[in-house]
Amino acid sequence: MSGENSDSTRPFNGWPTDIGFEINHEEAEPVELKITGRIPPYAAGVLFRTGPGGHQLTTKEGKTFTMSHWFDGWAQTHRFDIIDRGGDEGRMQVTYRSRHTCDEYMAKIHHTGKVPGISFAQVQDPCESLFRKMMSTFYAMTSPDPEGKSCQNIGVTLQQDMPGWSEKSGEVTLKDHNLWVRTDHNHLQQLDPKTLEPLQTATQAVLHPDLRGNLTAAHPQIDPNSGDWYNYNLELGRAPIYRVFGVSAATGDVTILTTLTGNDILGSYVHSMFLTEHYIVLCIFDAYIEMGGMKMLWTKNMIDALYFDPSKKNKWFVIDRVHGRGLVDVYESDGFFSFHTTNAWEETSSGTTDVVLELSTYENLDILKRFYYENMKATAPGAHAYVGDNSLRARPQLMRWMLRDVNERASTVSIPAKAAERVFVVPKADSVELPTINPTYAMKPSRYIYGCSDRADSVFLDGLIKFDTLKKSAKAWKVHAHSPGEPIFVPDPQGNAEDDGVLLSIVLDGVKSTSYLLVLDARNLEEVGRASMKIAFPFGFHGSHVSV
Repeated sequence: MSGENSDSTRPFNGWPTDIGFEINHEEAEPVELKITGRIPPYAAGVLFRTGPGGHQLTTKEGKTFTMSHWFDGWAQTHRFDIIDRGGDEGRMQVTYRSRHTCDEYMAKIHHTGKVPGISFAQVQDPCESLFRKMMSTFYAMTSPDPEGKSCQNIGVTLQQDMPGWSEKSGEVTLKDHNLWVRTDHNHLQQLDPKTLEPLQTATQAVLHPDLRGNLTAAHPQIDPNSGDWYNYNLELGRAPIYRVFGVSAATGDVTILTTLTGNDILGSYVHSMFLTEHYIVLCIFDAYIEMGGMKMLWTKNMIDALYFDPSKKNKWFVIDRVHGRGLVDVYESDGFFSFHTTNAWEETSSGTTDVVLELSTYENLDILKRFYYENMKATAPGAHAYVGDNSLRARPQLMRWMLRDVNERASTVSIPAKAAERVFVVPKADSVELPTINPTYAMKPSRYIYGCSDRADSVFLDGLIKFDTLKKSAKAWKVHAHSPGEPIFVPDPQGNAEDDGVLLSIVLDGVKSTSYLLVLDARNLEEVGRASMKIAFPFGFHGSHVSV
């Protein structure tokens, strides 16, 4: 195999990644980072990041407990303050602090040596009795401890000033601004945005009593103009129920826009949705949950209760979010899986409306298995199953789809589904995961997609790509053994072009075992500056830049 090492203790292709998964370090107080190059003053603000920070601990019996999957690592949130100190030279300063936010959850594992409740992929003790498994209930196993502030392992996406919660929760006095961390189950955690201290946990039922389902999208869709946000709530069971809802930024009021159930609608793992000027589009991907969720009572994790069925079609539901018509149209396509949508917009001509949708896709669910730690560490033998030609089955592929002639009248789930049209497919070598765009182009026709590349040079992410959807061409940033995280686009307020701005990405230098905040010119992906850390930063999921 090309690039394979004969010495299994050496990292694949000389590209170390292990330390990015093994970090338990915290910085309780802000630490100043060394800046080289130039960080533009318009990038000043706060960069929040969240994701796993380590995956092992020592139990009270002195044994090492290990979480086996990246999605189950210990939740940790990070704060980078990018400060404009002013002056003629525009002097900038960057400080960093971090905190684990699941202390009580980790304490339970320390005392019991077992995962409390259902995880995403942890393999549970096969010797546990059938009686005990079947006496558990899904809701009890996934409901948060009402007394705990850090009793849940929540750390996928985050949002500051999230409408609805400040009006509805009322349990904690908000400090300056509320910061909420989210995941794909129906739990959220509020953090102090300055110290990152956990303040409380809550469920969507706080917003509306009907939002009692177990699952939701870690990525709600936010209207950039109004600040209103939208999501779905999935109640599992024999006949799964998707409740698609919106939250007003102005009032905090919650409206259930439609309820989708029956007509062979299956429960699925749906990580994100689409938003346009008038519509929400929920695509039920081919990642179905067996037995209406009941199988999770046996597996006690989600991954072993998911299945991919190539004979089934993806269903695309178009929901009106403006005029109260609810579901207006249904489309279908061949099955595939996706984590992340990139953008969506409407195109109107001759009295008809088409919806354009872009997302990063996978041909099956192999990507979920790839994210076991034993497959992601460069020195692990399991990683060789996902490198070289073997990596193709678990690499992302950008696609653009079109939903033509959207119906403007209220409909039901039983209407005949139209065919969704696949407009183009990007080669895997030019595709990205953890995609982003210039946020000022959300819900508008956009040309550029940015994200992390997976060109099989590493067992993990190996560069950053800017893909031009007009020219169908890619520009790449890559440094050998430097593994980047999700890029965040910060627009230049003086710019006129879509790509006027910078990208912020946390990069691990695997050779030096240290990380840095990389600042790239979004036009050409050339480095303009960086802020260097003295430690390695853990491979995480998502972030958010808040301007000041």
